[in-house]
Order: sequence, then structure tokens, then C-alpha cells
Amino acid sequence: MTKKFRFMVRLLAVVLAVVMLSSAVYIAVEADHDCSGDDCAICRQISICENLLKSLGLAGAAAAISAAFTYTVCRAILPRAEMNGTLTLVALKVKLSN
Repeated sequence: MTKKFRFMVRLLAVVLAVVMLSSAVYIAVEADHDCSGDDCAICRQISICENLLKSLGLAGAAAAISAAFTYTVCRAILPRAEMNGTLTLVALKVKLSN
């Protein structure tokens, strides 16, 4: 991975965390507002923030599950490949003296 790509990934993670945190704080702060009825702008904004948090939470859970599945599959396949690579004369400490 290049430095630019790593920087962009970290920046995206920070932006995502800030968006989620600010949505949660907005919901907490405006939870006890004086509602004006069906056309309340604050209630609509709270609904939007809740939907954002639900969708980001679902996307995060899907990403975590897919990463865990990939890790598990790779760990099941790679030990056999690693084992084949370690059975060398040097790894077995065989002395080749004549």
C-alpha cells in the first residue's frame, strides 16, 4: 500500500467516525425538544440521523463479518501452505557433511 492510499483510508475512517459521533450527539441533545407537530424540522433531522446511524452500523457489521470470514478462510488454507514451505533441510537442521 502506498502512503497516499493509507492516508486516504485513515482520513475516510476519521470522517466516518466524526459523522457518526456528531449524529449521536445531535440525537442526544435534541431528544427533549419542544415538538411543533407533524412538520417539525428537528424531528425530521433526528429521523435522518437515526437512519444514517442504522445504515452505517449495518454496513460496518457487514464489513466486519466479511473480514472475519475472509480471515477464517485464509487461516484454514495458509497453514498447509506454510507447513510445506518450512520442511526444508535448513529448517529441519540437517547437516550435510560428507
